[in-house]
Amino acid sequence: MPTSTEVVENFLDLCTKGKAGIQQALREYFTPETVWENVGLACTTGVDEALAFLAEAEQSAGITHFAVEMLSIVAGGDRVLTERVDHLVTPDGTPVVTIRLMGIFEVADGKIAAWRDYFDPAPLKG
Repeated sequence: MPTSTEVVENFLDLCTKGKAGIQQALREYFTPETVWENVGLACTTGVDEALAFLAEAEQSAGITHFAVEMLSIVAGGDRVLTERVDHLVTPDGTPVVTIRLMGIFEVADGKIAAWRDYFDPAPLKG
């Protein structure tokens, strides 16, 4: 079984592979109970709500996936902390907005049980 860090790295790698990649990542690594929180912006539970959140981002801003610059990643047991620069992009890879953030993933049995990203949401609010 992959380590918690490998689960997160594999998940984020899939998220960078276009709309189909991020949808696959959510279906493969989320459970029906996974809580994904973009603190200050939105919180979803499970795959369907996460997919709906992404569909809203695509409809409102043309964002379909993101590119990740991993600055730092460290694990303590089933928790993985990341310092990243995420570039939210359109289907052709054009950046819409860039966000510096800290995230925490809680991993259980090779799945992501919780994912919280902490960042300034101002660039997303217009």
